[in-house]
Amino acid sequence: MTGTAQARGIPSLRSWSGVEVVLAAVLLALAGISWLLSGVLGMPEMRMGLLTGMGSAEMMSGGPAPFALFLGVWVVMMAAMMLPAITPFTIGVSRLVRVRRRRGVLPPLTLGYLLVWTAAGVVAWSVLRGFDAIGHSAASVRVGAVVLLVAGAYEFSPLKRWCLVRCRSPLALVVKHGDAVVRGRLGALRVGVHHGGYCLGCCWALMVVLLAVGAMNLVWMAVLAAVIAMEKVLPRAEIVSSALGAVLTGAGVVLLIAPGLLAPMG
Repeated sequence: MTGTAQARGIPSLRSWSGVEVVLAAVLLALAGISWLLSGVLGMPEMRMGLLTGMGSAEMMSGGPAPFALFLGVWVVMMAAMMLPAITPFTIGVSRLVRVRRRRGVLPPLTLGYLLVWTAAGVVAWSVLRGFDAIGHSAASVRVGAVVLLVAGAYEFSPLKRWCLVRCRSPLALVVKHGDAVVRGRLGALRVGVHHGGYCLGCCWALMVVLLAVGAMNLVWMAVLAAVIAMEKVLPRAEIVSSALGAVLTGAGVVLLIAPGLLAPMG
């Protein structure tokens, strides 16, 4: 970790206490379990998307049961992808609130974060049903290309940078909401929701890309999780965002011009 990271409230790895190491290990273990569950729960219909060939529409039919199943799988996916990325943030918050002698704030903090992504799953369900209605054809590839173009453009947007700065800095969040954390678990839950909101602002476009290539495709999940982690942890996150934006935009342009590269033949 650099001095810049410490200025954001994220302590150097070399300075982590034994308790902080255990906390990080717990978060990463939960992420590992979530990855395993993602592999077990992954339905064929959710391993494919607009750009990779839609699966059966049976799972995407209306009704509470398919929706509940999707939402449960979605939360597991988000835990798998996001918990490693927020581990440095959580350690930073732990150290910053420790001086206020407040215990038990980290579970509701993480819960608040996951609640935001659970709410995002409701929107993701509607998007996925829309994608499923399109099917897989040259037209669907063009729709997927537009998704890539929008996601790529968003990586260069001021809103993305604004959310990313706040998502990366536990110091700014605790300075603003520290009193709420100290007052109790409800306050910590609210801070987790705030942090989740900033993270959603950073990553919503990438999640739509994931839906377009296959929400439960473990390879694409791993690629996007690695990118998200780099954006949150590396000192020059804007370089990662710009490179990602260029790749997504380039891929979108290519598929918009030549959808036959991915559309079914014949």
